[in-house]
Amino acid sequence: MRQYISYKEGMLTGENIDEFCKKHGFDGTEVFMDDIVSRNLPLFNNNKEKEILKKRLEKLNVKRLHCSYWAYPTSFLTKNDFSQLIERFGDEKEVKAYYGDLTGRHMFRRWIQEYEMACELKAQAYTFHLIDYAPIDGEWAFTISREDICQAMIFMTQQFICLLEEREMLTESSPQIELENAGWALEYGVQTSLDYKRLFNQLYDPHGKVRIGWDINHLLHAIGGEAGKIRFMLPMYELDANMKRIKAEYESCPQKFIMEWIKTNLLEPDIIEKIGAIQLSDCALKGTEYFTAGKLNEPFMGEISKLHTWEEKENYGVGIVLSKYDSHLPLGTGVLSGKEMGKLLEMLKDQNPELVILHELKNSSALQSDSDMQLTAIWG
Repeated sequence: MRQYISYKEGMLTGENIDEFCKKHGFDGTEVFMDDIVSRNLPLFNNNKEKEILKKRLEKLNVKRLHCSYWAYPTSFLTKNDFSQLIERFGDEKEVKAYYGDLTGRHMFRRWIQEYEMACELKAQAYTFHLIDYAPIDGEWAFTISREDICQAMIFMTQQFICLLEEREMLTESSPQIELENAGWALEYGVQTSLDYKRLFNQLYDPHGKVRIGWDINHLLHAIGGEAGKIRFMLPMYELDANMKRIKAEYESCPQKFIMEWIKTNLLEPDIIEKIGAIQLSDCALKGTEYFTAGKLNEPFMGEISKLHTWEEKENYGVGIVLSKYDSHLPLGTGVLSGKEMGKLLEMLKDQNPELVILHELKNSSALQSDSDMQLTAIWG
């Protein structure tokens, strides 16, 4: 089973990336393209710049590229409740500054260039991150339904495929396109196996490039509890029949609850062969429900409301997200059982031999020891 590691420049000291990957058995790295070149800019302007960037990424042993992404793609690209988008950003000028224009041309142009670079590198995959979240985490609730956002994600993915088809960029050997699942409570989008089934039932994908990128951390976002009881920290209207079943059967057994939730999604027989990668990391068990439908609950909403600048509010919301939801802890230091995840990965591999693992320890400040810890937790 091929394994990759998420990487940001500066995460390693005293050892180059090739040596690090060889030592840990990684086949390469995944980088977030906005960290490489700001999403406000073209990825490159000419062939010379493209070649310089390619060499830079080769030195980082990049085999997977994680696309640049923007908040509220549904409102922006589909123009669903566009007036509210203008209101939340402050004015039309701010919307244009954030997205590059008012039409989405910049976003798609940037994504096309990123996929072109993935092709140049002969990368294994391009992670397409189409997820609705607020530009300031927690300040606003979602007003577009989860179902409408899911449908918008299908439209955006289809548009991307059609644009790549027009440019004859999709071939038998070009990188697969992995759609990452949205996190719960603070994001909306394609989140469950049922959402992915809906997507694949509608999608025109003549080269079979689209795959699922299951972010385990995102599946764990809404799970919390205390005093031996565990639950989905979500409003009742967000719980489907399967989530209600899991809650009823396993609320007093945290490990069984968690693994049943993960298995229900990852082992869905109709789409198991569509899984491209498992983005693997752990998450701490929450005792507090910080977000509901994208908006911070009290007293946190009161705290963010006291702040005056966009930057202060953004840092406050992101601080909660990275510490409580999208923490990306090494496996075994949060709620997951490394042994159980290892068994699940072997089950998946038996049914999907092309499955890969992305060790997504992107918040790590000690990548060497955290990688060792996660690998040991899974494989012993």
